[in-house]
Amino acid sequence: MKNTSLLSSTAKIGLVGLIGVTSQMSWADDTTKTLMLLEEITVTAQRRSENLQNVPVAVTAFSSRAIEKVDIHTPGDIATRVPGMTFSPFAPGQSVVSLRGISSNDDGAGTENSVAVFLDDVYLGRISNMSFEIFDVERIEILRGPQGTLYGKNAIGGAINVVSTKPGDDFYGKIKATIGNYGRKDFAGVLSGPLTDNVSAKVSFSSRVRDGWVQNIVTGNKLKDENVQSVRGQILWHNDETEVIISGDSMRLDQSDIARIPVFGGVEPLHLALGGTYKKSTNPQDGFALKSADGVSMKITHDFGNSTLTSISAYRTSSSEWEMDSAGVPQVNVVDEIADFTDQYSQEFRLTGDFNDSIDYVMGLFYLNEKTDRAEHFRLVLNIDDRNPLVGPADPQDLVGAYRQINTTNSFAAFTHVNWQISEKLKMGLGLRYTYEKKDILSWASTSNGGFVISTDFGGDLENAVGGAPGGASWTDLSPKIALNYQATDDVMVYGSISKGFKSGGFGAAPASALEAGTPLDPETAWNYEVGSKADMFDGRLRLNLAAFYTTYKNLQFQRFGPLLDDAPGAFGVFLTRNAGSADIYGIEAEFTWVAAENLYISGNYSYLDTQADFNFDGFYNTPPTPSDIRTLPLTRAPKHKFSINLDYSHDGPWNGTISYHIDWRYTGEQRGDVVSDSTIQPAFNVSDANVSWTSEDEKWGISMWGKNVFDEKYISHIYIIGPGNMAVFGDPAMYGLSATMKFN
Repeated sequence: MKNTSLLSSTAKIGLVGLIGVTSQMSWADDTTKTLMLLEEITVTAQRRSENLQNVPVAVTAFSSRAIEKVDIHTPGDIATRVPGMTFSPFAPGQSVVSLRGISSNDDGAGTENSVAVFLDDVYLGRISNMSFEIFDVERIEILRGPQGTLYGKNAIGGAINVVSTKPGDDFYGKIKATIGNYGRKDFAGVLSGPLTDNVSAKVSFSSRVRDGWVQNIVTGNKLKDENVQSVRGQILWHNDETEVIISGDSMRLDQSDIARIPVFGGVEPLHLALGGTYKKSTNPQDGFALKSADGVSMKITHDFGNSTLTSISAYRTSSSEWEMDSAGVPQVNVVDEIADFTDQYSQEFRLTGDFNDSIDYVMGLFYLNEKTDRAEHFRLVLNIDDRNPLVGPADPQDLVGAYRQINTTNSFAAFTHVNWQISEKLKMGLGLRYTYEKKDILSWASTSNGGFVISTDFGGDLENAVGGAPGGASWTDLSPKIALNYQATDDVMVYGSISKGFKSGGFGAAPASALEAGTPLDPETAWNYEVGSKADMFDGRLRLNLAAFYTTYKNLQFQRFGPLLDDAPGAFGVFLTRNAGSADIYGIEAEFTWVAAENLYISGNYSYLDTQADFNFDGFYNTPPTPSDIRTLPLTRAPKHKFSINLDYSHDGPWNGTISYHIDWRYTGEQRGDVVSDSTIQPAFNVSDANVSWTSEDEKWGISMWGKNVFDEKYISHIYIIGPGNMAVFGDPAMYGLSATMKFN
């Protein structure tokens, strides 16, 4: 029998109980056809290459093959495939990412993310930078729970670590083209190879274009389209002891808005009476999103023999401008205009090594300087839209409120993590992180005709950034971690850990006064207690990883919308951010991969999340949307049940090739969209993807027929409360197409 491998030798990472197709294995060429063990999965979650089954951390890994097979491009494509993770987009390039119920919903200049994202070890600071393109990627690692003793930037909820492929010593190239419904046309490629004996280079690009699928029946145009262009390049120089990688990347996004639709409790669209469905909207204007993100970095690694020193220097800049309709009906034209510009410099030094045969260590220093200039205009358009002079004279009756924040963050951290092999089977990990973070902010607010959302004027000249109400604060924190893992057998490891997560204080968006603009939020903290196991069983045919955790979460920084105490009843309201609660979080997570038969893989995951949060917004709102503003409720974007199941099968095909089949079913339970309002319940939903592909014997040619959301599930991907009602964004309908790949070397 022919020895058939489902992966090339370069795809070493595999997928842990997520998609199944990435676990490389083969059948022995003998009469018994003995099944080989599951492929070892290598990750760098602890800043060194390790077998995932030996790492005492709840981590999910995607390989390059898995990423390509299920067409992963953004964090939203990952979320339904990871236990305890959700992704809620409320604008192109603006989203809320949650891990184990911990998230951030304030996108002001003076706040930060609860889930940290790293691209080739470089921290992506702003929430607007989280919707990056995923292509030409070696692997993605999602670490759940607080991270800090091994990473440059602290992460209270978890970390997403994206690792690009490096230039190699052999010439390599790949081109991929895709066509699909809604006018989809994708084209991507990579070219990599040596320039000299010690220098290699790589360039890759990606273009994704698709028509919108929501018809705006007011303007006659399509919404929810895609138009994203990206390019990356790397130059690698090395000798026997030193490696230097210089990287650059650039991304441009130009899209229409994502069609906010009024809903009753997340179920029935209000605009049905106007002839709408979830594929039709009644937005008074189409809205748009323009985004650019550019970065350069230099990573220097030097091997001293028993230790390795790594330096990572990076500069990133991003520009995000978008406009969105906030009410979703033509009778009330509420326009939200945002401009967000960020410059960021970061520097990390990391030393890894071994003290002796039983003790290894990681020590690091991290510095971040980030400057963000963010302005937001809220406009209630009366009569004509006076922002465009072509439609007629300006209407002086519009109600306009605006705020602007310019924030500078300086963050410094020192961290260390030591692993001690106490005995042949028992290992202890000890970590400690010191964080110092300082924020200095200037805020402005201005109104026209009494304002709208923003109801006061302060700070000076907003448009020209003259004056400004000042604010500033600094915070320090010590975050420890202790972990024990016991290798019960060669194939079974159990572990337990205690760790602290920290998110610094900050300044909420849309301050209602100069005093509030300078009043900082307190830091968030989370203590996480976790036990778990990682096991390969039944002669390597079943891989099962389990985790159970309890987290105490304090000083939650939450933003919500509502009228102030001194507003008239029925007022549209304002945004306020407060340290409004605390929470207890309980959960279990399971991931598995089962080799059921020759070339048949069944894999999946399950997560259970129980969150009990005590919120207190009393004293801030006049007309709360619930009976009381003091409530014990679940956290937002924390579905109680979430699971996926995946089937993959392959067999010999025509022209000595291989035919592979994939189908999955992914379920996300209902979740809250607002911290207090019971009306913003996002209903549970199921989505399924499937594909059939043919790959040539030498893996140089491939063609795939694919479908996403193949059963055309109508589901809400984001819901929130604003003014008198709830707004929803619906997920993509059924998408299908054909992809062709050519590799050459």
